[in-house]
Amino acid sequence: MTCHNCHGCCGDHGTTEALKRAEDRNSSLVSQNSSLQGQLSSKSTEVAEKDKQIAIVNNELTTTKTQLTETKGELITARGQVKELGDLFNNLKIESNKKDKDLEIKSKDIKGLKLELSESQEKIFDYELREQEKELDELIQHLGIGRQRPRELRRAYQQLFRARENYNRDNIENAENKIEDIKDELIEGGIEIDDFQKLCRKCEKFVKLKIERSKVQEQQYEARQEVPPRNN
Repeated sequence: MTCHNCHGCCGDHGTTEALKRAEDRNSSLVSQNSSLQGQLSSKSTEVAEKDKQIAIVNNELTTTKTQLTETKGELITARGQVKELGDLFNNLKIESNKKDKDLEIKSKDIKGLKLELSESQEKIFDYELREQEKELDELIQHLGIGRQRPRELRRAYQQLFRARENYNRDNIENAENKIEDIKDELIEGGIEIDDFQKLCRKCEKFVKLKIERSKVQEQQYEARQEVPPRNN
């Protein structure tokens, strides 16, 4: 009787132990399952975040492709504009060369006219000089004086005018003194003051004409250097 009860207790004890182990096992599985669920939830969150990033990248890629397409269109337009500008530049260059040729022709015409003008002016001055020299000779003959002093008087006026152009005070005084010396000598020789002043005006006018003709001759020389020789 006693042995039979002991055997029953041993059986219940074994069952309890097995049940306990099963419960521990079940608790461990529940814990593992909970851990796996947590990891799964975390992975799901990461995947969702990656999906968002991929969507953003896709949007940026689409935008970039759109911008690239627009840029290609702008580049094609720009190339067309560059070609138009190049054609316009070439046309302007052709027009400019044409105008340069026209300007060159007109410049030659102007230089030719300047040369003709200077030649005409020189002829006018030559005529006036001959007339003035004739009047001066007649006055000298009327006054009854030699040609030497009037010639010296003309040289003195020429020195005076050049000195004035160069602002050379010493030469101006020397020329004025020379004129006064000739005046004193002629008046002492019996020439009236009015006649001497008339002689001075004639000499002065003659010298001024010679100076002006000399300037015209210089201009004529420069014009001839610029104008090509005429064909006979």
